[in-house]
Amino acid sequence: MAKKKQFVTAAAAFAVAASAVAPAITADAASTTVQLSSDYVRGGDLDAALDKEYKGSEIYWYKSSVDMNKLGVFQTAKGFVKGQGIRVEKKLRVLNHAQDIQPEEIVLEEGVPASGLRIQPVLFADGVKYNKVVTYAGFSTEKAGEFEGTFTYSNKAFGVVTKTVKYKVVKSEVEISNVSSSVDQAAEVLSVTADVKNLKDGEKVELVVYPGKDMSATPIKADATVKDGKLTVSKKLPAGTHSFQLVSGEVKSSVENFTIEAPMVKDVKLNNAKELVITFNKEIKKDSVITSDALIAGIISLNSSDAAASSSKAYLSNDGKSLTLVATTTWNGSYAFEVAKDKVEAVVSGQKVEEYKAFVSAEDVVRPTFSGVTYEANGAAKFTFSEPLDETAATIASKLVVTGPTSVSITASDISVAADGKSFTVTLPAAMTKDVAYTFAFTGLKDFAGNLSMPNPVTATVVNSVRDTVKPTVTNVVALDAGKLQVTFSEKIRPNTAVVTVGAAASSTYTLDSTGTVATFSPVTNLTAGVQSVTISGALDLAGLELDSVTRVIQVVADNAAPVYVNHSVETVGSDRFLVVNYNEEITANAGVSVTGTYVDSNNITQSVTAITGADITTGSDKKSVRVKLPATAGAYTLSLPANLARDTSAQTNGSAARSVTFTLGAAVDSTKPVVSTFAQTGNKVTVTFDRVVTAATALNVANYSIDGISSPFESAIFKGDAQTVELTLKNDVITTDGVRNYTVSNVATSAGAVMAPKTGTYNFKENVRPTVLGAKVLSSTEIEVTLSEALDSTKVGTDFDVFQGASTTALTDSEAISGTNKVIITLADPLTTLNGLTLKAASSIDLTDVNGNQVNFVGPITVTN
Repeated sequence: MAKKKQFVTAAAAFAVAASAVAPAITADAASTTVQLSSDYVRGGDLDAALDKEYKGSEIYWYKSSVDMNKLGVFQTAKGFVKGQGIRVEKKLRVLNHAQDIQPEEIVLEEGVPASGLRIQPVLFADGVKYNKVVTYAGFSTEKAGEFEGTFTYSNKAFGVVTKTVKYKVVKSEVEISNVSSSVDQAAEVLSVTADVKNLKDGEKVELVVYPGKDMSATPIKADATVKDGKLTVSKKLPAGTHSFQLVSGEVKSSVENFTIEAPMVKDVKLNNAKELVITFNKEIKKDSVITSDALIAGIISLNSSDAAASSSKAYLSNDGKSLTLVATTTWNGSYAFEVAKDKVEAVVSGQKVEEYKAFVSAEDVVRPTFSGVTYEANGAAKFTFSEPLDETAATIASKLVVTGPTSVSITASDISVAADGKSFTVTLPAAMTKDVAYTFAFTGLKDFAGNLSMPNPVTATVVNSVRDTVKPTVTNVVALDAGKLQVTFSEKIRPNTAVVTVGAAASSTYTLDSTGTVATFSPVTNLTAGVQSVTISGALDLAGLELDSVTRVIQVVADNAAPVYVNHSVETVGSDRFLVVNYNEEITANAGVSVTGTYVDSNNITQSVTAITGADITTGSDKKSVRVKLPATAGAYTLSLPANLARDTSAQTNGSAARSVTFTLGAAVDSTKPVVSTFAQTGNKVTVTFDRVVTAATALNVANYSIDGISSPFESAIFKGDAQTVELTLKNDVITTDGVRNYTVSNVATSAGAVMAPKTGTYNFKENVRPTVLGAKVLSSTEIEVTLSEALDSTKVGTDFDVFQGASTTALTDSEAISGTNKVIITLADPLTTLNGLTLKAASSIDLTDVNGNQVNFVGPITVTN
């Protein structure tokens, strides 16, 4: 029989142990109990609160006499003194203390320093978890996996607790959020910003653009800059509707759409009776619209003629986006305004502006306002207005009254009217006392529409002061090349005044920079390589003060440095792609050389490139690049750029060195917008043709076609013969009168995603109200007259009606002919025997129409009367 296990309480065990080393306590001795001074148990450390000895002898304590989870109340700890037979007791109160650290699951990211671990939940004896500051060790994020680390909580009042815990390290992913984009339409640049997290050294984020929103096409990419978690990236792109996303490895942002507008006219409006302003959405090239301050013929027409436009003066705004036409006489009335297709060229992309048509009403009822008086460098007073004035120097002088301390007379010879008519200057006479105020009053100044100035009269305080008494000086002279000299002056000088002389030859052809102080002379006769003496003379400042002639000795070094290749890229313009080769200085492209090379096609076969030469090699608009028109075939290209492809503008016309370039050409994406070629109506059908293939989803959407004054005029659309021709069916009876109406076609796109610019035109529409049968009556035993609601096409009258009698289902035999304009006479083969039960129905072959081709709206039956 097995022995039973014996369970001994802690107190009993302690007593047994004590009896083994100490003699039994006598009854009298055992009855002696010593009360020791009371204490607190701090940090859960009971031993620290118990006395170790009594009068030199060791004390044994029954620790089970104290419940460590019983907080805040006094308990009695009991024990005895070894060998003394003395009981001891001590009053103790256990304070709250830490028992365990109990963190939640810990997951860290690989490569991201461990953080956020200093605060952990610590379980106290009162059963409550408190968030406490701990120390930690052994937490590493060098690699992914499951590991162990330790937490330690240490506090003088609440004790020390150490806990070993498991934690996971997981691979971290880049996070891309708060993606935002904007498009600078003038510069044709997409800019994207975003917040980026967890981007490690060596990782990058790319902007990936899908041309035409086609994610199967070769994308356009650009590396983004990420600093302090903020991403920025910009990319110049071709016109069209595209999409983009940010990509880092396998992490991708959502795909977002955006549009780069093609160059177009945004608005045409009358500024005043003299100025018509055409606003473009992008900067345009001046030499594509203006020559010698006049509009180039064939670009803009008014009322189908370019005479009025081309005879006008024209100027371009500083930003290149507003073209102002100044009328020879005035703008007055309504004009059919048109900008011809593919004439005006944009600066940034080189693309041509598409066709634009609009009606412009010109009526100037706005009064010109006085902007103020300023002073020219020569001291003349300049009066400026908001628009051109219909005034000459003589009329201005006749309308001027000057009052002041002395009598002053201003004549027409003292007045100069600006070319644009918006200002005039008055040379102030010597009779005006210096630095004393005079009042100039002009009464009755008017614009070209006859509107009087605001205010009227115009009054201004004018002071005759010495404005400029300092002559211009030369601050620097440097030879840019043989025959090319740059002179810097101390102040702005006037054009066509300065002269440089080398030897006995004088040269006066120069251009001024934007500051008006730096003049570049070219060509300069006798300015050859070596040491040369150069005399500069004749330059006038804006006040008319003349430079004192100065001679400088300079070293002339011929420019023998060839233009240096910087980089190359591929640009798309419409359906064409161009290799753009950039150089470090201004150059001209050499169309007389040939660019050759090879490409690897989709079958991994190396093919030769047909030599590119002539008109396919051009100078870029920045004058520092060569544009080479590329083949349409996709592939990995290697092109040989021949020597002298680019030549600089020096006297030596140094040519670029030969070099090889490589690039990948994706499938061509034609970003050219479709345009309407023709618009015509025949009866109930309207046919619209486009200049290129368009998509069914957009071209066959009747909501993309409208006619002024008619809500939803079309009921259906189909392609007719090809995907460039759309046949629209008008809803019955929607056009009630003949006449010219505006129509609009919009939102039609190509398969590449190029959306047309809205096309608004005029067309002389024919009404499509269907004729109806008003009635039928018997004229004789063999004739029945049918009357319709409008004039009929006589060529369509034939077997259009059936006459029935009684219950018969067989039509009477007849023939039909037109009578007048809107009647049909039915002649019966056999005379009627009775007038009872005659009815009229439409024949199955009815094709009778009105004169506009609208088919008769009739089924029947109706009763034939007599």
